[in-house]
Amino acid sequence: MKNNNIIKALMIGTVCMFAVCGCGNGAIGGGNAPDEEIVGADWRTWGIIDDYGTLTLDGDDTDVCVCLFADRAELYYDEENQNLFKTIEFPEKLSTEEYEKLSIEFGDYNGDDNTDVAFIVGTENTVERRFSYLYDQGEFVYDAFSAYPGVDVTDDEDVTDDETEGIEGVVDFSGRYTEPDTGRCLIEINMERDETYTIIVNWKNGASDEYIWAIMGATYGEYGDELVYEDALYYHRTYEDEENYTDEDIYDDGTGRFYMTEGGMLGWESDNIELDGIDGEVMFECLDR
Repeated sequence: MKNNNIIKALMIGTVCMFAVCGCGNGAIGGGNAPDEEIVGADWRTWGIIDDYGTLTLDGDDTDVCVCLFADRAELYYDEENQNLFKTIEFPEKLSTEEYEKLSIEFGDYNGDDNTDVAFIVGTENTVERRFSYLYDQGEFVYDAFSAYPGVDVTDDEDVTDDETEGIEGVVDFSGRYTEPDTGRCLIEINMERDETYTIIVNWKNGASDEYIWAIMGATYGEYGDELVYEDALYYHRTYEDEENYTDEDIYDDGTGRFYMTEGGMLGWESDNIELDGIDGEVMFECLDR
């Protein structure tokens, strides 16, 4: 996977006796506690724990301690004795910079009333991405197709007349769009609170590979019916199986524009046609807003 990736996206680490290996992000610069503080003590007082959380799984609540590593996350029961609850392997090993910024969140991502887990990966120079895992019959299963999160979308009432003053006929591009003939392309556009847009494009070649564009900070053009962008990331992803894949970078400095037709179709013109083949001829229809 990329390192300069998408501002591209979570966690738990092995907790060992501190004198042996330590646990989590803090282990990089850790130290040794006196032996008398370790022997027979509650491991949570000396183990390096990155986070805590409560998982609701199959109707039962389990409190856990989270330890993060560059290649995995380990969840331990939040109790005096150090007992492992689950280990979650990452689809790739993180760079040192990515690892130092790694964080975790819990939520119900598919509406089944079970807690799912996501690891948020990103650096100052990359697009944020997520390693998302959905709970399924006792296991956390990696969801390779949810690497890119939606961004906080500005509600209509949050956008004032002053914020759009000077732009006539402003179009809210937020929504999901698809190429109507084959349905292989999904474009997700979200407005951030500074009125720029995040755009993620997934164009599938088949079950095992797809092309992905990640665009951050797209802004309105001179008129409010187009979005212009620069520094787009474009790469080819090939899946070995559901959990393992490789990315081939194609470019990271793409420019172009999206625009809205009078009929409500989304158009896309890339300035990098020789590499991505996007020439503006294909129109995309809105699935939902």
